[in-house]
Amino acid sequence: MAKHTCLMIGGGGMAANWIRIFTNDFSDRIEIVGLADVNTDVLKTQGDALGLSTSQRFIDFNEACASVKADFCGIAIPPKFHNPAAIAAMENGMPVICEKPIADTWGAAKAMVRTAQKTGLPCAIIQNYRYADNKQELIRIRDEGRLGGLQYVVGRYGCDFRRYTAWGEWRHNMDFGLLIEGSVHHLDMLRFLSGGDCEILIGFGWNPEWSSFKHYSSGFYLMRMDNGVHSSYEGNSSAAGMEYCWNHEYYRAEFEQGTVEIAGGNQIVIHRVGSEMEVYAAPPVRYEHHHHLFDEFLNWLEGGEPSDTRIEDNIKSFVLVIAAMETTVDGQPKQIADYLSDLDL
Repeated sequence: MAKHTCLMIGGGGMAANWIRIFTNDFSDRIEIVGLADVNTDVLKTQGDALGLSTSQRFIDFNEACASVKADFCGIAIPPKFHNPAAIAAMENGMPVICEKPIADTWGAAKAMVRTAQKTGLPCAIIQNYRYADNKQELIRIRDEGRLGGLQYVVGRYGCDFRRYTAWGEWRHNMDFGLLIEGSVHHLDMLRFLSGGDCEILIGFGWNPEWSSFKHYSSGFYLMRMDNGVHSSYEGNSSAAGMEYCWNHEYYRAEFEQGTVEIAGGNQIVIHRVGSEMEVYAAPPVRYEHHHHLFDEFLNWLEGGEPSDTRIEDNIKSFVLVIAAMETTVDGQPKQIADYLSDLDL
């Protein structure tokens, strides 16, 4: 199997994790042939480690996209740069796999969708929390009808970020930090677990007096899905007691014949009226989190099925973040179809 060459945009933070996975776990399938990062120290450190010449290192990602001929472009930089980087890559003939969220604004996200459709190139967005043992087992329980029909799904996220900078200083200072940096995962997960696309979303956001954030850091949101399933979401960045923080978020699915609970780890808990609680370890998946998404994307490049988190699908999750921001401001229910009406999905 031939290696796929990659232009990597981003070298530090999450991008460093991408590079580690590419070089350690996908070395037989991926070769990084170009690197762009605005931090010259990161560019030197990662470039040296990858054995890249100076002509393969770039401060400007636009120059990198125009200069490097690669089979795909990986993007793991702050959200406000996703749109220009992804569009530059696709307009230079490279498929894209990009960290979530798609972009920092609704207009920027739609422009990325349209560029992917115009160029006909694969473009996938990372939604790594879908690909864990217990989440995949809950999907099997639902799809196989083990507990009958699904009525609704509840999600809870709670982290103790009461100390300023506990979640990174910039998140404490940004608008809608909970929704943009946190709920982008959780609203996608509720869409994934429910098996439907959202029709109506309504909710409230607020900032408690003791919050270390400058903007809305907590919220409740309700969704009605197009398959009749309902979902509710609780987000709390000032959790002082029960925490369900990163990769330990709590989800409860209420079925016709029982209830399933999942949180951290790979445990499945099933409750049935009149029966003993059933607890077991979910069967392992082949690849978890980013590994699954990278494998799926490479298979797509090799002629396989499109990624489940391709941009034309993931925009249906990102729109929930936008709708949640707007319902927080005006208190009005949001019809999701209104946001998507000018996109050919």
